[in-house]
Amino acid sequence: MDVWTRGPERAVTGDGPRRTAPVRLGYAAAAAGLLLGAAHLLVTGWFAVSGQQEASAGYLVWVIGPLVVTLGLAAAAIALVRPGAGRAPRRGLTWVTGTAAVLCFLLSAVGFASLFFGASPTSLFFGPGPYALPGAVLFGALTLSARSARGRRLPPADPAARPPGSAPGSGRTPV
Repeated sequence: MDVWTRGPERAVTGDGPRRTAPVRLGYAAAAAGLLLGAAHLLVTGWFAVSGQQEASAGYLVWVIGPLVVTLGLAAAAIALVRPGAGRAPRRGLTWVTGTAAVLCFLLSAVGFASLFFGASPTSLFFGPGPYALPGAVLFGALTLSARSARGRRLPPADPAARPPGSAPGSGRTPV
């Protein structure tokens, strides 16, 4: 069996004629996005739970808003590699995951910058540094993988198409 006749079951793993980004990479990037959102919820929400911060409307938006954004990023990562898609990823989703990679990289850089200014290493976990770093790596890898998969896509097979040399009047008949 050659590359041209493999069915869509190979496309889910990233192989075959209709190559997509690896599914496991998409799920790992989605999990990294959810980790970032959950960490933000725990770190910032703890102040309201412990009574150190009044639960005002603006504060609740600050606590819940980034969580909703990370849920959207996770949904985009899963939609980019959804099993059974059998087609190249949409350009908009690769822009979303690429933007997520850059955002996570910047959050990670800001989070680790406090160490250069003499902060305690234990305070590192109160910032986005360690939580955003996996997202930067995984969303970046997912974006690059999806972009390269889009370039290797084959056109969909036309059921009425005939093999070369079997046109009417050529003397050959399809087998």
